[in-house]
Amino acid sequence: MSRKIEPVDPVEARSVNELITALSGCSFQGRSLSFALDVWEAMCRDSDCFRVMSLAGAMVPAGMGLTIIRLMEHNLVDAIICTGATLSHDMCNIVASDEQAHYIGSVNDDDVSLRNEEINRIYDTYLPEEGFRKAEKVLIAMLPEFEYDAICDGIHTITTNSFCTQLGNMLKGRGILTEAARHGVKLFVPAISDSELGMNVVFGNETGALGNGRRVVFDTLGDVDQYANLLLNGPVRSGLVTLGGGVPRNWAQQVYPYLNMKNRDHNPIADGYHYGVRITTDRPEFGGLSGCTISESKSWGKYENEAVESSVVCDATIAFPLLASALFERMGINRAVR
Repeated sequence: MSRKIEPVDPVEARSVNELITALSGCSFQGRSLSFALDVWEAMCRDSDCFRVMSLAGAMVPAGMGLTIIRLMEHNLVDAIICTGATLSHDMCNIVASDEQAHYIGSVNDDDVSLRNEEINRIYDTYLPEEGFRKAEKVLIAMLPEFEYDAICDGIHTITTNSFCTQLGNMLKGRGILTEAARHGVKLFVPAISDSELGMNVVFGNETGALGNGRRVVFDTLGDVDQYANLLLNGPVRSGLVTLGGGVPRNWAQQVYPYLNMKNRDHNPIADGYHYGVRITTDRPEFGGLSGCTISESKSWGKYENEAVESSVVCDATIAFPLLASALFERMGINRAVR
């Protein structure tokens, strides 16, 4: 009872940052959005913080890819855990003639007609099948060029982290894959088989891209150890910005219980993430939320007991670009880089 509600004044707010800051005196998800910006800013200003993003959902088809790229360009993210679909669509854009393979669509069109025209619908976005085919051809042709972690009896093993870094270095164009490789951002895809990207590699195996009897196998368990070592041997603190849920979110979170398991006998116990920003539309009451609320995650040791965190119940295509724009303003980032 020490602070009264302060109605937001849209006339006085001259920028996205000023508007979101003003929402701190309001209620509901507006106030949560404002606090999320404070947490994200603190995370980015902390020079001893390893900054992580987890991405689920159709962020690239929805037009969020460039926002993610901007964060990498300005060294505001160190690692990304995402779905294979995120990078499948990203690669479709990279290999497209104008670096954009997706089109404005409609939820009201007839899906059977779209299928007959070989047009894939992602809610109100279209991606012609030809976009996937072009990316598939490029990827399969590159499979022999990778440096694999191990080769034994025709099995070429590689972590998704190494695969994404090498793929980003080989591709020409601009996207999440290429900019992550350029800026040293680690990419992990724990459920890579659940995507066009994974299926392309399976198809490459079936068609003998590496030669008869040879195939690529992703070492997703090796990714767990690589990611754990980044946190164990990296900065003092860590922070996680989460868009949506799914495998990426909990895979990113489970690293601290794993570090406790791995080091319980000879190293200090890992505390958990120190900062947390989460944008979600899921609900915990139904046993979902892809890894539970941040508060519940503390019981698992996924977040530090005193972690600074904010969850915003909102469509990520609304909250994420607003937060990112305000963050850039607060960090003094005004001009785009290329």
